[in-house]
Order: sequence, then structure tokens, then C-alpha cells
Amino acid sequence: MKIENKDFWEREDIIQTQDKSAANTTNYEAYLYEKANNYFQAKSTVVSNAKIFGCGTAREIFGILKYIKIDHIRATDIAENMIKKGKENIKKWNLEDKVTLEVADATKFKAAENSFELVTFMNCILNYVKDRKDRYAIFKTAHEILKPNGVIIGVVHNQVGTPQKTVYFFLRRMLKPFLKKEPGNRITGFNGFKFEGYYFSKKDLSKHLSDNGFTNIDIKSLEEYSKENNLKYNRLKGYNNLIFFATKPELL
Repeated sequence: MKIENKDFWEREDIIQTQDKSAANTTNYEAYLYEKANNYFQAKSTVVSNAKIFGCGTAREIFGILKYIKIDHIRATDIAENMIKKGKENIKKWNLEDKVTLEVADATKFKAAENSFELVTFMNCILNYVKDRKDRYAIFKTAHEILKPNGVIIGVVHNQVGTPQKTVYFFLRRMLKPFLKKEPGNRITGFNGFKFEGYYFSKKDLSKHLSDNGFTNIDIKSLEEYSKENNLKYNRLKGYNNLIFFATKPELL
């Protein structure tokens, strides 16, 4: 069944799928949090404000505060019902004084320039933005609201993963001159619902970041991350997401 992106995330059955691991942080998420924290410590940066895009049920907020000392978090999600569930979780975790949750479309989010030391895009939310102009608008906003030496981290679905997915996107890249849409566009979704999304290649994700002013770009697939950390990874079944870290340049 086809459904619009926002309507999909408003559904109670979909919200439940996102809330099951409320207290869990994956090893690659912890890696990103620790990498950001090490960067802040090296720069003697105090993280007064962090911005979380696509916070969903607030699962990642519970996790990130274990790794990074953050005075205040401003988190947004496109779905009202996700924010409602997130507020229930924030109250349950006694984080109401530390976290502000709001309904907002990432493509239209506004905040003062140089407001945050950290911006996050976890939960593969960028894959649900099908149009390049909207993805670029989001990255541009992220750059503007970050302070100099600020950090952006996130996770996205990769064009390279299981053999079937890898071949699918390889053929789309080869046929790019004949396609009406970008090679990364694909029908996605779960629980019987489908909508149009976008899958990144490593090169493409790097271009999204560099074109919008980010430097110190570090992108790894989960397969690469697993090999570096002596972790088991099954290429036949693994999602092989891309995890990324980048910074806003220091003012000269």
C-alpha cells in the first residue's frame, strides 16, 4: 500500500516498531558519539546545545547522553504522534529539564545561525527525503545552525549491501542517463506500506556534505566499521548502512 512519508510515521503500529529498543544504543551509534565526544574534548568544546533531527520516540536521546555531556537538546520530528510518544519517554527517563521536543519538517526547520555544537541525523531519516533539493536544504540548514568547529553525525542507508540491493543500484547507476529520477531513488517502507525514498552511495553522501560546507568528512560502511573493530558482519544479510562524521570549519 502506498502512503505519504509523514502519514507513515504517524501510524501507531509504525511508532511501536521504533519504540521497542528505547533504551538501546547500537555499537556504531556509540562509535559516532564517542568520536564526536573525543573531538569536543580535543577542542575544549562545551556542548551547550545539540540539535537532533528525526528524533522519533526519543530513543537516541537516551543513548547519546551516556556518551556526550550536553546541557540541552532540541529535538524535532515530522510526526506529531512520534513526538507525543517521545515526550512520554522523556518524562519516564526524567529528562524533561534537558530536552525540548518539537514537531518540525527538517526541510523547513529554522534556528539562529551558530546555535548548536552538535547536529545529528540518526535513524536513517535522510533516506526518507526523496528529492535532492530538499536533502541539500537540510544539510545547508545543519551547516548554518552549527557553530564553527561544530560536529554533524548520522546514519543513512547505503546503495551497497546485500547482493540483490548492490546489483539493483549498480544497474541504476549504469542506466543513469536514461532514468527519470536519481539512481538512489527507490521505493522503500515496511509493515506493508511503501513510499519513495533515497539510498546514498559513499561518494554521493560525501558530496552532499562537502557541497554544503562541511570538512573533516569521515564515512564508513557498517562492513568497514565491523572489520576495523573485529566484529562479525554478514554481507549476505547486513544492511551495511553508512555512518558519517563531519565538521563545520573554524572561522579564520
